[in-house]
Amino acid sequence: MTEDFATFLRRFEEANSAFVNGDPSLWLPLVSRSEHTSIFGGFGGQEVGWSEIGPRYEWASAQFHDTGNPVDFEYLDSHVGTDTAYTVAIERCRVHHVTQPAPVPHVLRATMIFRIEDGEWKITHRHADPLNPTAAPPA
Repeated sequence: MTEDFATFLRRFEEANSAFVNGDPSLWLPLVSRSEHTSIFGGFGGQEVGWSEIGPRYEWASAQFHDTGNPVDFEYLDSHVGTDTAYTVAIERCRVHHVTQPAPVPHVLRATMIFRIEDGEWKITHRHADPLNPTAAPPA
């Protein structure tokens, strides 16, 4: 029986917090191994398919020192269907980048798409980038 999405989402949140503390071990099992999986990650770029995504997620998590700080999720929208779901959220925490002397605020706007594969919810797309102040169009 497939885990209900709310329970899965709590595991996803725990995995996301571990990820930004330098530990991808909870995150990687949640990601689809399909070649149709994609990420537009917080460090930029684009990866498609597990052969690109797996190494990129490992690299991205390694860019953080462990601070023990959890991610706070503000869900702006979500929808759960029979075999797909999505969330639109603001993710806030303090992270310690390996290139920085101290922890800094880390605020991302993140859109996630999930689907059921072999009876388990999996991440099939992540688009996350920094939440910047609203800018006016150029004159």
